[in-house]
Amino acid sequence: MQLPLNEAFSGIFGSISLTSWMFLIVPQLWENFRNQSAEGLSTLFLIIWLLGDICNLTGALWAHLLPTVVALGIYFCLVDFIMLAQLIYYNHYRPKKHYRFLQNRRTDHAGPSLSDPLLPDAEASRATKHSGPQRRDSLSEAFSDSSSSKEVTRNAISVFLVVFVGTTGWFIAWKTGAWGLQGDTPDTEAPLSALILGYASSFFYLTARLPQIYTNAKRQSCSGLSILFFILSTVGNLTYGASVSERLPSE
Repeated sequence: MQLPLNEAFSGIFGSISLTSWMFLIVPQLWENFRNQSAEGLSTLFLIIWLLGDICNLTGALWAHLLPTVVALGIYFCLVDFIMLAQLIYYNHYRPKKHYRFLQNRRTDHAGPSLSDPLLPDAEASRATKHSGPQRRDSLSEAFSDSSSSKEVTRNAISVFLVVFVGTTGWFIAWKTGAWGLQGDTPDTEAPLSALILGYASSFFYLTARLPQIYTNAKRQSCSGLSILFFILSTVGNLTYGASVSERLPSE
């Protein structure tokens, strides 16, 4: 059977969107681990996002959807719990532990030793004063340019891989018969409770970003947030919209 072009595009865009949502949290998990901090994340953002995934999973179970859909719902909830655990550990538990360590260290070293020098070496001080700042500035600029270039390259490769995996996944699903045409699937009415959970899930997803936007504005910074997290989120939303628009009946 020949596949209509709009059906093919709809399937490809939908598969790319799903792949984006599957991997978008991974860069933020790595960013938190690398910085040993999750200060950039809003706790309320994660809680609302988790509520959306819980409603999505519960609705899938209630409507008796395919096992793959349920498995994806479980995966999303699991990743949310991991990120929430990161936030609690880095922002609440770890600072207290570090504070106790500093308190113990201050107790062990209550004051300076009599043998410690009161003034730094004059020559070393003058050398640092004349040559230090210029050298540090040039090195920091070179390092910053190199890091920015590498980050752009990594993000571009990551987006390409997501598009490639999504497209390849749809093609394999179509060839194996796991993906059917729009008219091939029977129309089954979902339970009202599952529909309500679906609407609730959409509401949570739409409003989850508001606390994060407020946190960024309050801090006057987006530091600690992975740019790839938001890039993949944008790709997922755009391709999902394209998938739906390709399925709309043409006049």
